[in-house]
Amino acid sequence: MGFKEAFTRQGDGENLLFDDDAFIYFAISILTLVVLPLVYSVIKPLFTTYVLGENKRKLARVPKSGNDQLNLQLAKQELRLKWLTTGYVFKIIILVALLLMLNASIQSLPNAEKIKGFDPYEILEIDPSATEQEIRKAYRKISLKLHPDKNPDDPQANQKFILLTKAYECLTDEDKKSLCMKYGNPDGQQSLSVGIAMPSFLLKKENRAAFLAVIFLLLLVVVPIIVLYELRSIGKYDQNGVMLSNQEKFERGLEENLLIKKGVELSSCSDELCRLRLKTEQQAIDLEKLVNELKEEAELRKIQKFEITEALEQSKKQKNKKRRVTISVAMILIYAHLFGKPIPESVKSLYRSTIKIIPKLVNSMVRLAFEFSMKYKVIQWRQRGRFQTKFMGARCINNILQFSQCIVQGIYETDNPINQIEFFATKAKDYIKKGKMPVFQELVQKQVDQRVLPNWVPEEFKDEIMKEINMFPYLDVKHEVTVDDESIVEQCNEDIFSIKITLTRMNTPEGQDIPFAHSNRFTYVKEEGWHILITFQNEVFYYAFLNGSNREQTTEFKFQPKMYFGDIVEFEFVLFVISDCYRGLDSEIPIKFKAKKASQISRAVEYHKEDQELDKSLPFIQSMLFPMQNKVEDSDSEDEDQQKKDDE
Repeated sequence: MGFKEAFTRQGDGENLLFDDDAFIYFAISILTLVVLPLVYSVIKPLFTTYVLGENKRKLARVPKSGNDQLNLQLAKQELRLKWLTTGYVFKIIILVALLLMLNASIQSLPNAEKIKGFDPYEILEIDPSATEQEIRKAYRKISLKLHPDKNPDDPQANQKFILLTKAYECLTDEDKKSLCMKYGNPDGQQSLSVGIAMPSFLLKKENRAAFLAVIFLLLLVVVPIIVLYELRSIGKYDQNGVMLSNQEKFERGLEENLLIKKGVELSSCSDELCRLRLKTEQQAIDLEKLVNELKEEAELRKIQKFEITEALEQSKKQKNKKRRVTISVAMILIYAHLFGKPIPESVKSLYRSTIKIIPKLVNSMVRLAFEFSMKYKVIQWRQRGRFQTKFMGARCINNILQFSQCIVQGIYETDNPINQIEFFATKAKDYIKKGKMPVFQELVQKQVDQRVLPNWVPEEFKDEIMKEINMFPYLDVKHEVTVDDESIVEQCNEDIFSIKITLTRMNTPEGQDIPFAHSNRFTYVKEEGWHILITFQNEVFYYAFLNGSNREQTTEFKFQPKMYFGDIVEFEFVLFVISDCYRGLDSEIPIKFKAKKASQISRAVEYHKEDQELDKSLPFIQSMLFPMQNKVEDSDSEDEDQQKKDDE
């Protein structure tokens, strides 16, 4: 309903109207508010994938080895396809529909003619300087054309004629002309008319049923489904992107004397991996062959209590097919990765998704172990009518992280860490004969000019080996124990102590980002990560995880010894710096310091001159009351003197 429709509306007793024009403006506003963030959510993954993500990897973090380059290309392919999901396509469909609706609303905007105010000269098609005779002549001429009797087929004829008549009255009647100048209407001030920003077609009876059906569908079906879907995803994953439903499984499996190979069982039973299923017959055939190869490899390595072999034996003993033990697909793929077995093409997608998520599962296990060791010291749960308790400390976390190292490097826990270098893993057995393998940590944690390879290594491979060694981190670990107050000479156990740990990757030039983690077997691009543990009497009381592209990284822990350890004055901490990517590069550094008891130290309290002056001065409230008190005392003394004079 435009200005002219409201102006010419006859009194029907209705003050509440459905306004089409207001609805169009309202719809454009709402659609714009919805479309803008939706456009951002559609463009963002494309921008981060093709502009930020890929360029960042090309210019700053490009791996140097051939295998790492291959992993980089696979990661880029996954980044390109990551955003192309069912939800993303559905989002694009909604965006296109909303854009079409927005365009239709813009096309339906009322023109300037429709929203223009009441102009009698324009209605009569005359100039403002027209005489009274010209006004009457124009009125007669136009009224003959617009009269309702001569336009029976025009539903707007009556409104047009009323508008023409009011324009003529406004120019010929002085009273109505003054009202028009004052109120914009020859009828004077009008009653309030309220309009609803809804389309007028809703007033029609035939449209009410459809409108109510749409409202019912939106409010009782669509909105609850969206809310329930969002509620299901809230609190479903932890900060590492791992499902929280795994927590109970990890709690039961983690323990202080945890074996490294226990990580295979805990990872394969996670909700993310236990749901892996074979989809084709070829996958089943290839996986069965892989199981036989793993059994033979386990016998060659003399592995006792090999999980896959035990599972197969238990399955054969079970006569009931429904109760037979089934081997997890993820467990087979993890062992194939650790033993260095080639993965069949039919299950490579399952293999990549399995290996990719294990570092995240490990980080969740470590975080869970630390939280329970700090808060509860033991884990308790009710099992078979009684409570089970166990302690988790540094050894538990250390073994979990060693499992992560094995996964990233693709070696078994009993393998020599030197196998992380491709030559020693694949070609060394053809040349070593009676020689010895070098110590991996000694090769990496030395300057380039101090590295010496065994004599049995052929010259043609030495340059390649040296280049690969330089890809591993030559890490310098420093720690510093300080007290917050630098003026303190003698430290007591009630002071606030600070332990600052600094990690510096020495073989990375200053100003450059460190490359991704180097591995000849890991099938995904991964950043180097370092887990920092500070223990006291085998109890972990500080944990931090450092990763990223910075050459130097620091973490700091502040604590009050008395609050943590009571009256102990001699402290022997152990600092563990454990890699989540590399075997044999972990550090174990003792931290020792002493702090006397507060009763054994006498500290003179020193006051600043300004503080001493403030102590001498009266408080604010007392300074306000003091003059009043003096006045009262003076008045009392004057009254006593006057009383004495009167008595005399």
